[in-house]
Amino acid sequence: MRTSPPTIVNIGGKIITIRIDPKLESWGEYRADDEEIVLASKTLERQSTLRETLRHEILHASLDIAGISHLTVYQEEAIVRCIDNVFHPAWDKVRKQLTTLD
Repeated sequence: MRTSPPTIVNIGGKIITIRIDPKLESWGEYRADDEEIVLASKTLERQSTLRETLRHEILHASLDIAGISHLTVYQEEAIVRCIDNVFHPAWDKVRKQLTTLD
């Protein structure tokens, strides 16, 4: 059964577009410069694959938007705060949307 992801997600106050690219070879990518998450068509074949891939890309986006991916040294508290305050709120909304598709 093919499923559909939401078309946007709010991550840390920034609207990130979600789109499908049938030519994408990897499962998914977060493209910071384009403010988008791109998913391969194959992620739509199983709800669990879509959920895991989208969660993974939202985490990449969260780390970038919170500035974590730009740190030159490991700062555990910054990472935990990013996950708690940026990633989880975004993911919780998307997860609820995906659950209604089940």
